[in-house]
Amino acid sequence: MDLTWTDRQDELRRRFTVFGRERVAPDSARRDREESFDRGLWQELADAGFWTVNVPKRYGGDGGDLWDHVAAFEGLARGADDCGFVLTAAAHAGLQQLLLRYGTEEQKETLLPGLVSGAIGATAATEAAGGSHVSAVTTTARPAPGGGFSLSGGKSHITNAPVADLMMIVGRVAGIGPRDITLFLVEKGGRGVEQGEQESLLGLRTSPLGPIGLDDVEVPPERVLGQVGGGLDVLYWCLAFDRMIYGVIVSAHLEALLPTAIDRITTRRAFGSPIGEHQYIQDKVVDMQVTVAASRALSYSTVDALLHPDDTHRASLLASCVKLLSAEGLVRAGLELVQLFGHAGFESGSGIERHLRDAVAFRIAGGTNEMQKKNIFNQVLRAHRRDPDQ
Repeated sequence: MDLTWTDRQDELRRRFTVFGRERVAPDSARRDREESFDRGLWQELADAGFWTVNVPKRYGGDGGDLWDHVAAFEGLARGADDCGFVLTAAAHAGLQQLLLRYGTEEQKETLLPGLVSGAIGATAATEAAGGSHVSAVTTTARPAPGGGFSLSGGKSHITNAPVADLMMIVGRVAGIGPRDITLFLVEKGGRGVEQGEQESLLGLRTSPLGPIGLDDVEVPPERVLGQVGGGLDVLYWCLAFDRMIYGVIVSAHLEALLPTAIDRITTRRAFGSPIGEHQYIQDKVVDMQVTVAASRALSYSTVDALLHPDDTHRASLLASCVKLLSAEGLVRAGLELVQLFGHAGFESGSGIERHLRDAVAFRIAGGTNEMQKKNIFNQVLRAHRRDPDQ
């Protein structure tokens, strides 16, 4: 789609590109080595106004829209040189957007001010046995005497789980029939809530990821997000949003890496000429640029669909397309960057191999690429059955 950024959106992109370049990027290699998440840096991001961009003013925000939020994210991803930190922001953004779209007035007034000022959010659907199959969750909520629910179960591999202050937990309400999936808002430190240690990962090592244990956690009725039994519809919107943000991150991150690739192929010489004069080397850069352009265009189209409440199926289809395309393109780019730099790119600590390690996770996080293909196929098949002559 054709998009012209407003002056405000251009300013947001520039501002958070600078923030990423000056505050996030300089120490990203050390954080990767130490597998550490920098809570102080997170607070700096909040203090810089990143989370207030599209929050209404009555909840402590600036009153912008979803496009403003995307512009800020694009800037941060372009400057940060740290996909782990940016994906931590993406996970937080998912919870914040759910509250903005589906939260009650009380939930917004109570919870949004903290989320925009430095608290950390998480959305927890994945379980050890279910993986990307979000409707197969076994976490169970049983009606409690006097109202509310008692929530028990466990979540696995949840981004931000070890450090989250507020968590959206996907569970099933016992005894209400087949439409039982419900979303619960659970705060850190509650009785029965256990947040596990950060997992040691191949890539995205600057993003805290781990398990959540729930043992008869008391959830009052005002901490149900959306309707009891209506969780899947809300969750599908959230998944589409998450996958759209992945596309935004990939396009901006790769765009920032293109100068590194260009510098390498124009200064590295072999057989008497710069390696960039060889067509098979040029092809690597071309593929990176195509991934940047295609991921960005599909992401923007997904934003447009997300803004139309009756367009959930289109948003889901587009989001799976952008997640699949951007993840595969990022992995190819990571491999080719290592190839362009040869042994120097393969060497630990070079800064090049880290991009490949981080890229691999994009094929898994936010729903595996195989699940994206399944979703795309099912959406196409559904559309064909509705209109076989189209």
